[in-house]
Amino acid sequence: MARHSLVPFGGSPLIGGDPFVSLQRGMNRLMEDVFRNAGMPAAGAEGHEVGMLMPQINVSETESEVRITAELPGVAEKDVDVTLDDDVLTIRGEKRMEQKEDKENYHFVERSFGRFMRSIRLPQSVNRDQVKANVENGVLTIVLPKNAAQEKTRHIPVKSGQSTGRDTSH
Repeated sequence: MARHSLVPFGGSPLIGGDPFVSLQRGMNRLMEDVFRNAGMPAAGAEGHEVGMLMPQINVSETESEVRITAELPGVAEKDVDVTLDDDVLTIRGEKRMEQKEDKENYHFVERSFGRFMRSIRLPQSVNRDQVKANVENGVLTIVLPKNAAQEKTRHIPVKSGQSTGRDTSH
């Protein structure tokens, strides 16, 4: 009785013959090339940018306001721009690398530097004149009071066995 390898395509996974490992490596190289060519830093890219800056954001809501918090450690207040266009809130900014007079030779850099932008569609209309933004301890907090003139959600009861008033004889 002949023995057949259980590894697909006859390769040995310990010797590098696994086509899935080869495919994964190829996809990783492709993604690094895409990000590098799009002007976005890839992990391990040359220069000081190690990864894409993407602030972590929380969006919460109470009866009277929508509150957005964004983690922006190391970003100065003057480097943050918040805009509200219709129902889309946009946070833009830049985290700058500290520059010293004496030259430093880095062995590697894990901290990210560069520009970032996040846009969030708001769940409901807000009072634009009362929006407030504050940065404290590396956290940006934006408070957006809800527009009182907007109609609240209306619950529509569902009943069975009653006509909706439509003529269904056609």
